[in-house]
Amino acid sequence: MKTNYHTHTFRCGHAIGDEEEMVISALNEGIEVLGFSEHVPLPHYRKHLLKGIPYTIGNFHSFGSACLSILKNGPAMRLPYSKKDIHIEKVKELKKKYKDQITIYQGFEAEYFEEYLDYYQELLDSGEIDYLILGNHFDKYSVATKYYGKPAISDKEIISYKDNVLKALDTDLFTYIAHPDLFMIGKIYFDEFCENITREICQKALEKEVPLEINAGGIRRGYRRVNDELLYPYPNSHFFDIVSEMGCKVILGVDGHSPNHFNQDDFEALERFAWRHNLNVIEQPVFKKGKIK
Repeated sequence: MKTNYHTHTFRCGHAIGDEEEMVISALNEGIEVLGFSEHVPLPHYRKHLLKGIPYTIGNFHSFGSACLSILKNGPAMRLPYSKKDIHIEKVKELKKKYKDQITIYQGFEAEYFEEYLDYYQELLDSGEIDYLILGNHFDKYSVATKYYGKPAISDKEIISYKDNVLKALDTDLFTYIAHPDLFMIGKIYFDEFCENITREICQKALEKEVPLEINAGGIRRGYRRVNDELLYPYPNSHFFDIVSEMGCKVILGVDGHSPNHFNQDDFEALERFAWRHNLNVIEQPVFKKGKIK
C-alpha cells in the first residue's frame, strides 16, 4: 500500500495528531502519496444545525448534542470553518517541505448536503482543494438522529442513504465514496433488500467511474458474529462480493484519525480483504471537479 487519500487531524475534534505528524507517520510506513481529507468545514453552520433541531425532538441525546454544537458553532466531528485557512496553509507548507519525499494533496470529506453543493463547487473551482470524497454520514442535517451509521437503522433510512449517494455522484463533485457500506453498522444482516441497495450504488459508481473505498476504520472495530459468520461492521463481505461481481473500482483508505493508524497491520488487513474478494484495486483516483464551467 503506497497511497492514502483519507486522512484526518486533531482539527476535526475526534482525532489526534497534527498535519506534520500524519505526514511523518505515513512516510515512515512507506506511503508515497498522502491526501488530507478533513471533515469539511461548513460556513453558516449554526443555521444548518438549527434547521436540524426539529428532527432531534424526543431524543434527549441528539437534542442535547445539537444544542451544544450550536453553542460551540460545531460538534467535535468537523473542521471548524474558522480554522479552514489555517489547515490549508499548513498542508501547503508541508507540500513544499516534503516535496522530495512524498506527494501531498488537499481534500475534504463531505456529506451530500444540497444547501452546500455550490460551496463545494467553489472549493474545487478556486483550487483551495484538489478533491472531495463522499462521506455520506448524515441525511440533510448533522444531528445524531440523522446519522446513517447509527444502531437499528431502518430500511427507509437506508433507501435515503442510497438515494443521497446516487444524487451525490451525479454532481461529479466526489472523487470516491468513503465507507460505502456504512449503513451495515446498524443493519447487521445482509438480506435481499441490502443486495438491491448495493447493486444500485454499484451501478451508479460504474456509470460515473467512481471508486468505492475499503475503509480501515471499520476493520479497526474488529469482527462481530452475525449468525455463523464473523464480519466487520464495514467493510461488509457480502457488500463487497457484489462490488467484485459487478467489476467496480475499489480504493484502500486508512481513514487515519491518529498517526498510529499508519501501520503495516492495517495496510495488510486492507490488502487481504481486497484479495479475498478479488477486488479491482486502484491506487490513483481521477479527481472529480464538479460541473466544469
